Amino acid sequence: MNFHLQDLHEYLHVASYALDFILIAAGFWMANTARQMQMRGAVGSTLRQVSTGAVVLGFAHLIETILFEVFQVGSEVNELIHRVIILVGFLFIANGLRQFARSLRSLLKVRVPQ
Repeated sequence: MNFHLQDLHEYLHVASYALDFILIAAGFWMANTARQMQMRGAVGSTLRQVSTGAVVLGFAHLIETILFEVFQVGSEVNELIHRVIILVGFLFIANGLRQFARSLRSLLKVRVPQ
């Protein structure tokens, strides 16, 4: 029975790494799609910022896995590092959307909530 639990544990490690790389690939796919759109100005800036945030979010998960699995960083420290990286990713996304809202407000001359 212990052998089967060890096999399950190994499969979960592989699945975790696979999902980490899929998340990173999705972020780069978003960035590439945004680049191919060749948008300029506020829309282009928004797309770049949001795509950068997506890539950072993908890497946050891989870094968390590597810190835990390879470097045996304690779970409290690992979770803190993970959350800081996630925060950075969300800041990129929020900043891109903020730039877009500011540009939209000036274009339409309407008040957009901040």
